[in-house]
Amino acid sequence: MADGLIQQAAGASLDQAITRTLKSAAGLSPQGRREVVQTLGAINRHRARLSWHLAQAAAEASPAALMSAWTVFARRGQRWEDTAGVEDIALMRKLARRPLDDPDMPEAVRLECPAPWDNLLGAALGKRFAAEMAAAITPPPVDLRVNTLKATREVAIERLHWDKVEARPMATSPWGLRCAPETNVSATRAFRDGLVEFQDEASQLAALLCDARPGMQVMDFCSGTGGKTLALAAAMQNRGHIVACDISEVRLARAKIRMKRAGAENAERIKLPPTDTKDMKRLHGRFHRVLVDAPCSGTGSWRRNPDVRWSTHAANLAELTALQASILARASNYVQPDGLLIYATCSLLPQENERQVEAFLAANPGFHRIEARQHWSTLTDAPWPSGSAEYLQLSPAQNGTDGFFAVVLRKAAIRA
Repeated sequence: MADGLIQQAAGASLDQAITRTLKSAAGLSPQGRREVVQTLGAINRHRARLSWHLAQAAAEASPAALMSAWTVFARRGQRWEDTAGVEDIALMRKLARRPLDDPDMPEAVRLECPAPWDNLLGAALGKRFAAEMAAAITPPPVDLRVNTLKATREVAIERLHWDKVEARPMATSPWGLRCAPETNVSATRAFRDGLVEFQDEASQLAALLCDARPGMQVMDFCSGTGGKTLALAAAMQNRGHIVACDISEVRLARAKIRMKRAGAENAERIKLPPTDTKDMKRLHGRFHRVLVDAPCSGTGSWRRNPDVRWSTHAANLAELTALQASILARASNYVQPDGLLIYATCSLLPQENERQVEAFLAANPGFHRIEARQHWSTLTDAPWPSGSAEYLQLSPAQNGTDGFFAVVLRKAAIRA
């Protein structure tokens, strides 16, 4: 498993590291494969604390040392000596004398918040900082979206139960189901048959805000592998047309597989060129809805993707916000008069959220912001989940979801 950490150090994501590790150990039992996934995830979730303990013991935080340190804390009270390398025994005995959450740790280390994210998030969250960071290191539930092209929530719950997977309806998303952390849903017939898709509740609510209806023209401008595209296609009941756009052929290829499994027949995929070509310009002003789930710091997704806090650097924030501004400006060209532009991120930072929207509106007087709570009330009977916020703002501690931001902007109608 140390190989997986080495791959991450070389730039691989946690998901990529897990996939490659499992491929290199093809003879593992199902239990062994689960242990690989759980261990690599746990080390990423405890990396700052493990590294701090190793530093106190004057040891380098190498992949092998991180593995050994995690063995100490994960197997307290067990015979961990039988599974550890002999060369690590002296180090492990040193670590075994200390609690994982040592009172001498700096707060940011205990909360797994690397510098300088601690300053940025501290300023953004204020008194909520400790609670949000603590929630961000808690393993998340497995969130599913029922594919309403193939099933109701009741049918999906029953079909999951056939494979001994227990799911309960979400409180806010009308399409959502929630399972216990680390539930193996991908092996179920319900997943293979396209009745459910993995999607955090916050992401489902962003798709709900789009108010995509049957017969509309809809664009998912930063579609990735198509999670929100599929949610929009289901909301449109396979009627109308949805275009999934992304700069990555690999992500679009994965989206094609997901579309086929889900039975999304009204969706097509377009690889975005660096700038709008003649063919892309023909699509300007065509769409009732344009969703921009922009690339961002991912600070809201740390509990679900614990490696992101280590692989995304705060020094790149200015570059990210400039990219978001250019994407938002470009995507706005595709909105038809009186259509909606939905901007979303999985970030907790105002630089990527409110300030980004304010700057766009200042430069584009043909758009205005829709009052979020009022718009929400036209879409669902569920209570507004964002308190007094003027935007959809969700977080692990307050909502039990990923951290997420979304705003709905309307383009001015053409006057007669």
